[in-house]
Amino acid sequence: MKSPPILLCSLTLFCVSSAGVPPPQSYQANNMFAKWSPDGKRIAFTSDRDHDPEIYVMKADGSNPVRLTFAPGRDAHPCWSPDGRKIAFQSPRGGQDTHIYQDTHIYVMNADGSGQTRLTSLSGFSGVPAWSPDGKRILFQRIDEANPADNKWHIYIMKADGSNLKRLTSGPFDYQVPNWSPDGLHVIFFANKSGRDQLYVMNPDGTDERRLTDDGFSDNTAAWSPDGKRIAFSSERNGKRKLYVMNADGSQQKELVDMPGFQPLFSPDQSKLLFHAEVNGQTSIYAVRSDGTGLVNLTP
Repeated sequence: MKSPPILLCSLTLFCVSSAGVPPPQSYQANNMFAKWSPDGKRIAFTSDRDHDPEIYVMKADGSNPVRLTFAPGRDAHPCWSPDGRKIAFQSPRGGQDTHIYQDTHIYVMNADGSGQTRLTSLSGFSGVPAWSPDGKRILFQRIDEANPADNKWHIYIMKADGSNLKRLTSGPFDYQVPNWSPDGLHVIFFANKSGRDQLYVMNPDGTDERRLTDDGFSDNTAAWSPDGKRIAFSSERNGKRKLYVMNADGSQQKELVDMPGFQPLFSPDQSKLLFHAEVNGQTSIYAVRSDGTGLVNLTP
């Protein structure tokens, strides 16, 4: 009786078959869009470790990742409700067009992945949700590439149940990645109104817009510290994208991490920041102390 082929596998997941079957290629998962839970004990994030971008939750040290969504397409940008009971996210499920900017909507689910419910029904792409500190409203960005009159990114706001939808920005510019101030009185975002991405602040009703950064670089993806005194952001300076922090009024800008980081976010106790960065072709989630020391890869 002929013995079955024996597979000899190394710890690097490269396998050699005695039957001459070509070994599978190693797979480097990409992990990004990390958000702290309100108590700082868990992190929600997007990962394609199962070969399809889905929402996961892990402990704050990167251990015990649990997959929450199981739908075709790119489920991404999770955001916790202030009470930690729900997670808002974007998903293209149910759409007929595979383009990244179309057939994507805002969904909400319980923190364990149950009760997934769609909140938006707009054409085009609706994504990058941000829950207000009082839990009553959600900001997001939208574009409709199929509509020439509305093919720019704009910021919208709605109640947490998807009702009372309102567009906050206008004009032939791109407005992206809105985030709330801790007191809920302001919204920070980036826009290309000057010809390059710069940071802006406005009221939650879209009024009193003012420019926060005014330099020759591209500044984007920003978030306040929980005490409202500092802002972390990503910037391209000296030809390289890095993470920076500054005072809430835009003063005293300084480099935090010498890495190509995106979407920094302070921990609830302000001691750390989360961000994702692409290094050697792989995107991973990192944590660093608020003074820039103690860098750790949470998804190696």
